[in-house]
Amino acid sequence: MKIKFFIKHLSMFLLPLLIPLTILGTLSILITQNYIKEDINKNSVNVLKQTKENIELILSETDPMSLVYGNDLKVVEALSSILKNSSLTHEELITYDILKSFLSAPVNARPYIDSFYIYMPNTNGRFISSNLGLSDLQTYYDKEWYTQFIQKDAQVKLWIEPRKVKQFEFEPLSTPIVTIYQRIQSTNGVIVLNIRPNYIENVLKSLSTFPEQCILVVNEHNQIIFSNRQPEYLKDLKLETINQSNQAFYTLEEGNESYIVSQLNSARYGWKYISIVPQRALYEVPFRIIQITMLLLLISFVLGLAIAFYLTRNRYNQISNIIHIIDSAEKGNPLPLLPDRIQDEYGYIVQNIVKTFIEQSYLKVQLSERRYKLQVAQFTALQSQINPHFLFNTLEAVNWETIALTGKPNQVTKIIDNLSEILRYSLTDPEERVSLQTEIKNLKSYLEIQKYRYEDKFDIVWDYDPKVIGFRVMKLLLQPFIENSIYHGIKEKEGPGLIKIKIKLMESILRITIVDNGLGMNKDTLQMLRKNIEMEHEYSEHIGLFNTNKRLKLAYGEAYGITIRSKEGLGTVVYLSIPIASAKPDAVSSLHSFDS
Repeated sequence: MKIKFFIKHLSMFLLPLLIPLTILGTLSILITQNYIKEDINKNSVNVLKQTKENIELILSETDPMSLVYGNDLKVVEALSSILKNSSLTHEELITYDILKSFLSAPVNARPYIDSFYIYMPNTNGRFISSNLGLSDLQTYYDKEWYTQFIQKDAQVKLWIEPRKVKQFEFEPLSTPIVTIYQRIQSTNGVIVLNIRPNYIENVLKSLSTFPEQCILVVNEHNQIIFSNRQPEYLKDLKLETINQSNQAFYTLEEGNESYIVSQLNSARYGWKYISIVPQRALYEVPFRIIQITMLLLLISFVLGLAIAFYLTRNRYNQISNIIHIIDSAEKGNPLPLLPDRIQDEYGYIVQNIVKTFIEQSYLKVQLSERRYKLQVAQFTALQSQINPHFLFNTLEAVNWETIALTGKPNQVTKIIDNLSEILRYSLTDPEERVSLQTEIKNLKSYLEIQKYRYEDKFDIVWDYDPKVIGFRVMKLLLQPFIENSIYHGIKEKEGPGLIKIKIKLMESILRITIVDNGLGMNKDTLQMLRKNIEMEHEYSEHIGLFNTNKRLKLAYGEAYGITIRSKEGLGTVVYLSIPIASAKPDAVSSLHSFDS
């Protein structure tokens, strides 16, 4: 059984992991290879075009010089005179300064320009250099350019060649430069522009997009003018073969290696811009994907094996425990203790099994207890019906006895009548909703007793719309507020007091306001009262306010209740609201029967 569990869990965890990983790895390799093939040509062409634009923009620095020194006759004559004469006049010195400034300006402004030379044939072997100004070929450190110029075919107007220059003898190494020659046709002179190749090579490095990509600028003599790098594999390749090919994009096989070659021609300079990328470098990403896929497959297999073993052992023990509990319950053996907490679905099952058997064991005891409680409740209900009946009969006997003693109705009998009405109103069916007319009538009976008790210490003012007396409200809604005004506001006040009851219909709300001009409360006492009537347990000092507030919220919702405002020395106001939807009016008689 354990082996079946293990195989089931192993397949449950491994298959969902291994199948997607295998499919994902295979698709990733195929998609990556196809994408690389399509992307190589596009990226290589873009890189070569950018390389061509950047380099030819730099090389075009000789064009403005050619326009000035080749086409402007005044400049040509002035320059020829300066180069031929051993001593210069004042005017020639001014002209010389202007020409040298014009020649030095691009050198100072462009970091990739090393120097400019302007040469026109003269017997003194003199030329103007942007570095040193008026110079002599015999003493100047760089003479190679002049040799190349003299040896070059006069029909060639523009050519470029890489050179190495050593400015000082003590320098250990020569500085590589790329020199651009442009003939001045009118005088058979030449404009020489020396470029620092390291600047352009840095630009080429920033443009390369593939690993180990080599970007070359090669002239017609198979000389490398610029390159972003000089990799080892470049020594094995024949630039002559690459340079002679007219294919823009092809694969070159050399030895055991394959190279992706892209080319772009330069019509002006006769160069080729070449991109060479080893094929193995391009497929490094798919190879890494294969490695990562295999590693993930191995990790998934080991992880699935461990999880399957753990779950098999854990679930087998849990199922055995459930079977043991069921067997123990059927045989009447003691049940195991409930687990402290539910950790999984098996713990939930165990807990519910044990609970079920425990509940069945105590079911008869619970039923007996419920029957007993039901009997007690019925007895209490019957007794509560007897107590009010006895109280009403006793008050009636006292009333007749009082009349018998005095021979006629008197103030005491009137109080007893009012008390009987109040008790009958409050004790009969307390959940019944009554009309405001009935509630006000009961409140007037209560006020008659209080006025007698306090010897007319207060007056009552009624203010309500005749339309509202038919609305139904809970019993004893107003009495607690009047009682609170008398006992806590007016009783301790010097002089007579006044209580005003206002009932108004405001849109969908029945608004009741009780105002007294009693002692009032300070801010702290008012805050404490508001807090106490909102508490969950009863607050004994203002139990009427607490109960009424709680009854309003239970009957009409949490949005409804009482609001209390008070100011010490001025009095207290209590507001309560009742939704009209819960207090539909009845057909009642006119208010003319009520006393104000």
